[in-house]
Amino acid sequence: MPPEWTLVAYRTPAEPSTARVSAWRALHRLGGLYLGPTVCLLPARLANAGQLDPIGSRVRAAGGSFDVLGIESFSSETESHLRERYNEARAAEYAEIVERAEAIVEELEREGARDKFSFAEVEENEAGLAKVHQWLRRVAARDLFECGARATAEEAACRAEEHLVAFIEVAIAREAGSEASGPTASDQRPLRVVRGRE
Repeated sequence: MPPEWTLVAYRTPAEPSTARVSAWRALHRLGGLYLGPTVCLLPARLANAGQLDPIGSRVRAAGGSFDVLGIESFSSETESHLRERYNEARAAEYAEIVERAEAIVEELEREGARDKFSFAEVEENEAGLAKVHQWLRRVAARDLFECGARATAEEAACRAEEHLVAFIEVAIAREAGSEASGPTASDQRPLRVVRGRE
């Protein structure tokens, strides 16, 4: 029977903290559920050797230890508890995504109210929305137990995209209207010819 979970236990030198921080970040990105400061549990589907070996190599190169243990199964009660905790971690990540997406909507509405439909605003919010979508894909990839908060995050990202598309349409229309109307009478000043000395 293949393992359902993978237990990772590691130790790193106190100083420098680079190896400890690097391992912590990498294991969280894989969906690690921390049971202690340097002990975490990952679904086996997300923790293959190709992903864990580089992390372990960096920890050992820094003078630490990195041990991996496959766990075939837990009791049904423990399994249920672990999945609940795992989903809570994903829900917290989805909540952050919702917050970022809503911030984009608020920014677009604020700048729209100020009639600031500029390309700079478009570019800034396009970059922000791209990060939201990238983050959403990463979290969804490690969401193995159907966390209910995923739908809310996807809806928030879609809402931000719809607001951005509408903002861009207005920006394009304003720019096109400005170019079509041409200079106003107040802008048409006579040219002053500057002659050189003869």
